Amino acid sequence: MKTLLNRLSIATGIGDNAPDEPGARVGYRLARMSKAARQRAEALRRIAIEDLGSSERADRWLSERVPFLGHRRPIDMMHTRKGTAAVEHTLFNMRHGIYS
Repeated sequence: MKTLLNRLSIATGIGDNAPDEPGARVGYRLARMSKAARQRAEALRRIAIEDLGSSERADRWLSERVPFLGHRRPIDMMHTRKGTAAVEHTLFNMRHGIYS
């Protein structure tokens, strides 16, 4: 599975060069997305800010590995429609107290 994820990372241009600081990581990823993907990701970031109470908390959550997402970082998934949908679903579940 890890090999498949590594191949996917190479194919999508998302490697391990992103900064470690959450805000910088989010900015780095957003800057490398297509216009449509960036718009979807920014909309979800606004939802995360609203749900989590601040941009710092939202960026930290977007940059941390989330068990519900297979221990992947939300910001690393949001370059595709399918990944964006998974992150949106996770935020919805968090908002409604669904953690399994």
